[in-house]
Amino acid sequence: MSVSADVVKAWLEEFGRVWREGDVEGAAAIMTEDASYRNSPFLEQPYVGHDAIAGFWEAALVGVSDVDFRYGTPVIEGDRVGVEWWCNLRSGGEDYTLAGNFLLTFAGERVADLRESFVKQKGALAPHAGWGL
Repeated sequence: MSVSADVVKAWLEEFGRVWREGDVEGAAAIMTEDASYRNSPFLEQPYVGHDAIAGFWEAALVGVSDVDFRYGTPVIEGDRVGVEWWCNLRSGGEDYTLAGNFLLTFAGERVADLRESFVKQKGALAPHAGWGL
């Protein structure tokens, strides 16, 4: 099975909306009911299922505002997608930049497995030349 570029684009746009609006339930809804969500390669156990994913997002969004999320050009291979992402936001009154990568496995229009790695830097930074291509 192969996921379409349109489905991937819609999912990434919805993921950005989740961040911007602090939509905890929306974060769970874009994942399958039994989805696995690993927000760090060092996380011993992933968040599994809607309740765990919503709980992660509820904690992660505390004090977060002014989110500007963008993503690069996805690389699609069957139902798996790799994509760079960049996010400027405010947390605890301070500006931060997060830059990372997703490895997503789609099941229809939702994600069944999300693996991400990212770095967080103080300040509102712009992507480097060539980012996202």
